[in-house]
Amino acid sequence: MSPENQPIDTTTAEAYERHMVPGMFAHWTELVIGVVAPQPGDQVLDMACGTGIGARMAARFAGPTGNVIGVDIDPSVIEVARRLTQGTRTPMEWHCADALQVPFKDATFDLCLCLQGLQFFKDRHAGFAEIRRMLKPSGQLAASIWGPLEYNIGHYAVVQALESQGVDASAAKRACSFSNPDDIRDAATRAGFSRIQLRTEDGVSHFTSIQSFIDGMTQGSPSTRYAVALLPESGRDEFLKQVRMMLEPHVASGELRYPMRTHVLVAQP
Repeated sequence: MSPENQPIDTTTAEAYERHMVPGMFAHWTELVIGVVAPQPGDQVLDMACGTGIGARMAARFAGPTGNVIGVDIDPSVIEVARRLTQGTRTPMEWHCADALQVPFKDATFDLCLCLQGLQFFKDRHAGFAEIRRMLKPSGQLAASIWGPLEYNIGHYAVVQALESQGVDASAAKRACSFSNPDDIRDAATRAGFSRIQLRTEDGVSHFTSIQSFIDGMTQGSPSTRYAVALLPESGRDEFLKQVRMMLEPHVASGELRYPMRTHVLVAQP
């Protein structure tokens, strides 16, 4: 079998959809979609779409006369997103592409979503510029970006536990690496956005258990999974013990609820 015909391993993407989407992303995605309120017939792009929770929510608003496209650099999440949206009323497409070189014409989209993706771009300024290029003059960007690590208790627990074992946790820190509001405004302004609204929201992530959180972060989160893979075998049990210990105060009736902070950006050309 040639390499291009090899089946795509979707194990990580499935863990992401099973644990991370309901536990960490669905609430915040609904909040952002509610702020921008896509209209029937809208052309919507979901950048760094993951398994497509943003695109799926936007499709409910865009309806059968709209079109929703998801783009991600990871073919495994695109494969899972495609499976999850077969037979939808709203036309939906899924493309594997680098967010800095997206294969769509200028001024194509009414709305571009980028939900917890901008902080992972290799060049954030170029990423903003690429989004700006594809938006119609009346279009808008709606993005969510995690706040500082210390305000996102789950990520903080994982990073602290990794570093206590002498592991380089920089990959796990990337989720909260674009947390300064001034940096976000500056990047949007430099890309040509002139109407910028940025607000900070506090909320709660809700996992069915600490184990679901651990499975999501260590199996379904690519950057954290990479950092956890650096743990020596002798340190894995202690790492898990420390994560559990730090999160235990946030457990009630077996379920994990912990505070998180995110920035919500809405910007127009």
